[in-house]
Amino acid sequence: MSDKIIHLTDSSFEADVLKAEGPILVDFLG
Repeated sequence: MSDKIIHLTDSSFEADVLKAEGPILVDFLG
């Protein structure tokens, strides 16, 4: 697994995704 993969939570989503400086890929598994 890549060392660039991060796990998101409801509390970290805004800071890690919405305020990211570059393109991101979010994979929603449920």
